[in-house]
Amino acid sequence: MSGRKQHYLPRFLQHPFAFKENGTRFYVYAHHRAHGSYPANAMNLGQELDFYSGPDDTSLDDAITVTEKSLAITVHRLNGGEKLSQAEIAQLVSALSIRTKAMRQALIGMMPAFLEAAHAHILDKKNSQKRLYDSLQKPATRKKAIDECICEKWPDLNREQRAQMRFHLLPKWKSFVENNKESLVAEMHDFATRIFDLMLDEAAPIADKAFINALTRGPDTPVRTERFAEEMQFDIWDVDGAGEFVLGDCGPVAVFTDGVARLALGTMDDDVEMEFVFLPVSPTKCIVGRRSQGNHGLSVDDLNRISAGLSHEFVVSRKMEGAPVAGLASLIGSMTPIASKEAIFQALNDDGGEMVA
Repeated sequence: MSGRKQHYLPRFLQHPFAFKENGTRFYVYAHHRAHGSYPANAMNLGQELDFYSGPDDTSLDDAITVTEKSLAITVHRLNGGEKLSQAEIAQLVSALSIRTKAMRQALIGMMPAFLEAAHAHILDKKNSQKRLYDSLQKPATRKKAIDECICEKWPDLNREQRAQMRFHLLPKWKSFVENNKESLVAEMHDFATRIFDLMLDEAAPIADKAFINALTRGPDTPVRTERFAEEMQFDIWDVDGAGEFVLGDCGPVAVFTDGVARLALGTMDDDVEMEFVFLPVSPTKCIVGRRSQGNHGLSVDDLNRISAGLSHEFVVSRKMEGAPVAGLASLIGSMTPIASKEAIFQALNDDGGEMVA
């Protein structure tokens, strides 16, 4: 993947879906949400200029390229019928679930909803008052509330003066809160709104930076790989002529304990876990990870529709038309990739809001 044209859907994963090979060129059929179905060289598909890093800093792209070498060997061995360790399969699924454009766009799309939900949560008078009263009981919350109050009322104080003011307010904070409750809530709301407006303008760059930072910490996702290996049991779903898998540009997809299919990241609900994860590695083979011994109950067509629905722009196959791909282009992007705006608001209203990976 080295160079400025960087593949978010790696070529080694597309190659087994090729209908034709010509030396080092592998040709697949792409089924695009806007451009329909057409033959494409995998070299030119699922890539974007400087997707991970630009010419001034190629370190992330270089690291991903190194990781791809071992992942490509894993895919080749799986398609050759070799039995691999759980850790090797877990690393493949984990690494490919994070790095795609579908995941990047999903995170960018969620950020404004996160900010709006957080803003609404703060503007709820009950929540604001609760935070004030928490500041009477919890030292860390109290210090933060006092500091915010000082910054709001006396913004020109230097660091030493703020420390003196905090020392002065600390023993009087309870009576100060009781006597100034309404004005403190109003100031909290005003401060939150100003911060929200600033952050909303930067929502996409904030989410984009979070995506890149997550990959920078380790494109081979060692912590996530370890969790997958511990929590999931992986095997191979071999259709053996009973239909064909397609590969979505989203890479792995998952079905959760609430019965909903999403990208293989997580949910906003503490009570919902990833139950199954799927990664097609050829038209006839698909990795299946399962948390328990239950049956996922999906047909090949079911999984193909999920892959299309969670993809951002296209799916690939080795057939131009027919049963495996009929109608898939129209489904691309039709499913909520991680969490809807309503789910995000609900999670924050329930005092949750952390992503459950």
